[in-house]
Amino acid sequence: MNYDNLDMKHILVVYFSQTGQAKLALDAVLQPFSANTQYQLHYQLIKPKKAFPYPWKYMEFFDTFPETVQGVPCELESLTIDTTINYDLVVLAYQPWFLSVCVPINSFLQSAEAEVLLNNKPVVTIINCRNMWLGAQEKMKKQLLKLNANLVGNITFVDHSSNLTSLITVLAFVLKGKKEKFMGFFPKYGVNDKDLAKAPEYGRIIQANLEANSLKNIQIQLNEKKALDIRGNLLIMEGRAKILFPLYANFVSKKGTAGSEQRRGRVRVFGIGLPLVILLVSPIITIISRLAPLIARKKFNKEIAYFSQNTLRED
Repeated sequence: MNYDNLDMKHILVVYFSQTGQAKLALDAVLQPFSANTQYQLHYQLIKPKKAFPYPWKYMEFFDTFPETVQGVPCELESLTIDTTINYDLVVLAYQPWFLSVCVPINSFLQSAEAEVLLNNKPVVTIINCRNMWLGAQEKMKKQLLKLNANLVGNITFVDHSSNLTSLITVLAFVLKGKKEKFMGFFPKYGVNDKDLAKAPEYGRIIQANLEANSLKNIQIQLNEKKALDIRGNLLIMEGRAKILFPLYANFVSKKGTAGSEQRRGRVRVFGIGLPLVILLVSPIITIISRLAPLIARKKFNKEIAYFSQNTLRED
């Protein structure tokens, strides 16, 4: 590859894509860059040495819960990133697992390479998920701060179905590989075609700000184009799970490490209990979320505003 053009800007794109969803979102957002010869995109797919399966088996899927929540890294295949290049921007694409950063990307963030590559670099995150991403992005913010990286933008691609509907379709997707209409009537799961069609607008916003050497207003402009999906009912639900998930992750891991027979009983309880709790609690949380803006409008709006920007609040 010829890098002799001194005016060329280099963008490092680090991503994990187990099902292809993340790559779809990435390609759509970065289309303005790939079509411009003044930019060079450097892609790095993060690959665990022991690949996570797709489709998952039920117990394998829920057995990843403790280590994901606790931030335990996995071993990765060697990276092929050219560390001699002074990257103008880093794009990180990931999926939340159990309200946390997925294990492969979290493992990269804890690597020696990340310390070098992300130090003092502007970062844009691109998230694709069912619908809950707030807790994962908070953990992402903490990791980026440790790496002295500057989070300047965030974009989300979520499933637009109701919480209960997407609970069924996501389980069909990850456990059965069924993306199209499950059982003939549930809607197609995953990244929405309409969202992909407008994604290049986000790329043009990033590009314009990068060319102007002014990245501080990217998120404001992205928000104007509805790049973030924040739902009141899920904000409340995530707030509750944020407290409970670490407690149960610790409870499971006390019985053994990932894949051990000793903890299968506790994993099975979680695998049955989590969907059941979502099923039972979702209607109640939805009602509360509709009342919250009326009862505590100022606090509710403050939470929405906080998750619409990229700084990390103090604990």
